Amino acid sequence: MHRFYHPEQISSPCKIILTEEASNHLARVLRLKVQEPVSIFNGDEYDYHGIIQTIDKKKVTINIETKSLNICNPKIHISLIQSVTSKEKIDMIFQKSTELGISSLQLIDSERSNFRIPDHKIDSRLEHLRKVVISACEQSGRSRIPNINNRIISFSDIKKSNENALKFILDPQAHQSLGKVEFNKIENIKNILLLIGPEGGFTNSEIIIANKLGFQSINLGKRVLRTETASLAMLSAMHMLFGDFV
Repeated sequence: MHRFYHPEQISSPCKIILTEEASNHLARVLRLKVQEPVSIFNGDEYDYHGIIQTIDKKKVTINIETKSLNICNPKIHISLIQSVTSKEKIDMIFQKSTELGISSLQLIDSERSNFRIPDHKIDSRLEHLRKVVISACEQSGRSRIPNINNRIISFSDIKKSNENALKFILDPQAHQSLGKVEFNKIENIKNILLLIGPEGGFTNSEIIIANKLGFQSINLGKRVLRTETASLAMLSAMHMLFGDFV
């Protein structure tokens, strides 16, 4: 069943009018017809099931009939702090990490970042990434939309918070690999923070700062991964270890 995002509160039963963008996708791209079933979500814990009632050029009306608790939302809260990289790579990281179950996404400028987003383009860039994430939720079946911080932080903005979170910084030179972490000795882990560097990796000073803030330095084996590969590999590993891949 096709799924669409609706940015407003939904009750059941009710009638809603999809946004112009969603209406165009439904009518002109997917070419759905009146009386076909669809599923709607708005970012809460539920999916809302309904029937297409009317289709106009820029307006589609949905008759919402029932709702059900979404079972595709992740079981554990994982936050990704991702160093700024190219537009194409960031798009892919945000899209695929949403599909894999990320809960929160944050961009960070680091010393070796080869790319910078101009200040006057930050708002539009983050708005674009929100659309990427929403589209990934539509595709993957999630109803809870990952949070995207409304600014790009610097390394000095990382605070010593989330004391109960399990925090990792990826470093190819780290002595400890992910496989050596004794997860069976860690209790009541509900939040995980992942700090991923740019193409050139974090500097020694950045790693030291992160370690002081409670981030454990780990590597992902003998091979050095690209930043986009490392982010998705680490996220997949966390969901496997903590029971979301069953």
